[in-house]
Amino acid sequence: MPLQARTATVSRSTNETKIQVSLSLDGGVLPPFEPISHFPPSNDPAEAEAEKKGVVPIKGAEHATQFTPTQQITISTGIGFLDHMLHALAKHGGWSLAVRAKGDLYIDDHHTTEDTFLALGTAFTKALGARQSLARFGRGDAPLDEALSWAVIDLSSRPYAVIDLGFKREKIGALSTEMLTHGLQSFAQAADVTLHMGCTYGDNDHHRAESAIKALAVAIRAATARRVEGEVGAGDVVSTKGVL
Repeated sequence: MPLQARTATVSRSTNETKIQVSLSLDGGVLPPFEPISHFPPSNDPAEAEAEKKGVVPIKGAEHATQFTPTQQITISTGIGFLDHMLHALAKHGGWSLAVRAKGDLYIDDHHTTEDTFLALGTAFTKALGARQSLARFGRGDAPLDEALSWAVIDLSSRPYAVIDLGFKREKIGALSTEMLTHGLQSFAQAADVTLHMGCTYGDNDHHRAESAIKALAVAIRAATARRVEGEVGAGDVVSTKGVL
């Protein structure tokens, strides 16, 4: 019997940002975005019809769009390096992911980054559903040239984050390095996970950030792996308390 698809769509609208996320934790075809006035449907009849059936590539997101037979990824937040990091997270986490955002970037990158990660965390916990039959814990390590990072995650339903990536620069592209750290903390909060991440070493902050995101992707993929019938833990909540 095939496992049930773990998908979710989320719309987050504030006075500062309008964000939509479509997520599949197991790759494959993405469900369509929820109808929302801030992102009206295409005027092209064929494209509008396609949007009803699933997410289509977002125009202007060519750098962070990658549709393959097993994954659909298209990201457009208005912050290029944030798009790059979310693309890497989805690709190496085995996700299909679409994110589109309209934020107050004329102020700075804070609200758009924070709210994007909050929306992503909300979609993650919604897609995950009942926390049963899961590996629960995951660790990932990832190098990028001279940089090496690690991440450990617990699908604990207890939001907590300790993140030390050791950045030296104020910004990578248009993304403040402090906001990447804060964004990951926001993701942990909204996703109800315990998250620890660190960069062991690295001279280049782009490499530090990207290796850390890839390590997180590996950790998430391990933690969200499902125990199938016949395996220890199948159908169980992996906790001595019996709840997560």
